[in-house]
Amino acid sequence: MKIPSPRQLAKVNDELREAQAELVTTARRAGMAEIATNVLHNVGNVLNSVNVSAQVLFDKVQTSKGPGVAKVVQLLKEHPDDLGDFISSDPKGRALPDYLGKLADALATEQQAMIAELTQLSRRVDHIKDIVATQQSYAGYSSVLEPGLLRELVEDVVRISGVSLVRHKVTLVQELNDIPMMSLDKHKVLQILVNLINNAKQALVSVTDRPSHITLRLKAVDDTRVRIEVEDNGEGISAENLTRVFEHGFTTRPDGHGFGLHSCILAAHEMGGDLTVQSAGPGKGALFALELPITLVPGQSQKAATR
Repeated sequence: MKIPSPRQLAKVNDELREAQAELVTTARRAGMAEIATNVLHNVGNVLNSVNVSAQVLFDKVQTSKGPGVAKVVQLLKEHPDDLGDFISSDPKGRALPDYLGKLADALATEQQAMIAELTQLSRRVDHIKDIVATQQSYAGYSSVLEPGLLRELVEDVVRISGVSLVRHKVTLVQELNDIPMMSLDKHKVLQILVNLINNAKQALVSVTDRPSHITLRLKAVDDTRVRIEVEDNGEGISAENLTRVFEHGFTTRPDGHGFGLHSCILAAHEMGGDLTVQSAGPGKGALFALELPITLVPGQSQKAATR
């Protein structure tokens, strides 16, 4: 066997280094593309609810009672010299006080409704900002933990998804237990649950022989773990697909991308938890379960956390 010369070895080493550099570059680009795709997918989920809120506000403005004020002003301008007689004697004038009272109530109700919708819109925009910010946490594989109540976070998800579920005639059943204050990566939990509810809603699109419903459960498994379940009575999942639903790029929908559940299970693992799925088969619905460790808030005792 001929021994390669030093020059030949050097050439082979150079080629290997070039190939390695090319592989690193390719892997880096693939990783960046996956992160970008996951971020866009999650932003898209929240943008659906943003669009719904925007449409609700648009409808409220279009049907506002505000123009009634202009009508009152016009009536008053038509009687600058006999305003007292107009209000006391003319049928239109006598109706003004009662009309103004009802108008004031209607405008106050409108204002409260729009403030509530704008508050939700603002929360959803903040969530989009958080999703974009996760690019840094993915790159550094970090997790931002802060004290929080998991039930409040789940209720935020309900508010984000609620209008869309109503529009699709999906009944949401909530079975939420109180969980003690714990350290949470709020954004990652929110990201996972919004994805799961959105997927459950999509699984109900083809259901026509029964009322569509999603059940959202929150409960403690034991002293160390908490479990959130999203169960639907939709199209279900075949046995061969149950092992693939979390794979990157796997999807059964013509318009799907297969990135949502993959990013969800990665986020669950980053938090020290897990994401699992169960289904009895096609047409029998599915249950996704997120389990997380109960991480105590600094200074909180185990007794206080579990009682």
